[in-house]
Amino acid sequence: MVKNNGLKPLNNKTQQAMKQLLTILIIALTASIAISQETDYNQFAIKSGYVEYELTGNTAGTKKFWWDNYGEKSRTEIKSTTTIKIFGISKTEEQHSISVTNGTDNYSWDLIKGTALKTSNEEYEEISKEITEDMTEAEIEQMGQDIIDALGGERLGTEKFLGKKCEVLKVMMAKVWIYKGIPLKSEARMLGISSSEKAVELKENIIVPNQTFIPDLKIEFQVINEM
Repeated sequence: MVKNNGLKPLNNKTQQAMKQLLTILIIALTASIAISQETDYNQFAIKSGYVEYELTGNTAGTKKFWWDNYGEKSRTEIKSTTTIKIFGISKTEEQHSISVTNGTDNYSWDLIKGTALKTSNEEYEEISKEITEDMTEAEIEQMGQDIIDALGGERLGTEKFLGKKCEVLKVMMAKVWIYKGIPLKSEARMLGISSSEKAVELKENIIVPNQTFIPDLKIEFQVINEM
């Protein structure tokens, strides 16, 4: 079991809303990109790789991301410190978390909070395939555009970042730069809370050891029905 050092998590609705905003934004753009390389339903247009991000704003630190098989397998590790000031009082939360996706199984554990969860997105994958199996690439892309429109978002064209041509999307108070399905940069600001992720290193089509996508077997995971 992951040990808990007693540090209480930061209970801040604005911080959670910021994270949800960025998540929705990235999902919206990813959904709008019809990728049909060697197999259907690929998340990325690059088979494997590694990205390291610098986190700045109210959350400062690093995020490391590995993936393989066009996103079927992935691993994310975050080490950060979040500082929020409310009515002149500062609250700080340390984070060291790891999440692994291997097929339809998702594992996440926090080495500070002591939480360890396992979920499955098998039902979600089946539903997604049922929805899109008879759709053309143009129809899938239109569906993604409809999602962006529903969120009041807009495409801002393309821009180079880290030497890569990215599509830039703005939704509400956030912007994201996407390269072949991979977010390389994101910025958001809400109620005085700012969040920024910028890739400082990108490696494409590399060999990622399979053990990268295997969770720590010494951890006891709580199984949760994701649906």
